[in-house]
Amino acid sequence: MSTVLVVDDDPNVRQILREYVEREGHRVLEAADSSFARKAMAQERVDLIFLDVLMPGESGTALCHSIKDDPECQGMKVILLTGFDGERAWSQGLRSGADIFLVKPVNRERIKVLLEELLTPERLA
Repeated sequence: MSTVLVVDDDPNVRQILREYVEREGHRVLEAADSSFARKAMAQERVDLIFLDVLMPGESGTALCHSIKDDPECQGMKVILLTGFDGERAWSQGLRSGADIFLVKPVNRERIKVLLEELLTPERLA
């Protein structure tokens, strides 16, 4: 069982993702912003993080940069989430180092496929 951290300031988005991820047999942690996300990652080993781009305080793209630059987080997969589907949003997502960039609202079947792809033992090594 993998541990997935869902970081979004919208509790409805966190709840939906929690349900989708738990349905696939993974453990879920939640955080409403980057500060709480950092605390969760310091206390627990996280395999994958769903990370909202726009949140109060530190942005999701800034946190993604930090995660990808931190040797302690090596191997952690990051899926950036945004409500905006435009060239600028995609460009920021790619530059942040995210593994996947998704536009909300999320789809249960797409989440299932991403979990299967990103949380294989080979990908987590």
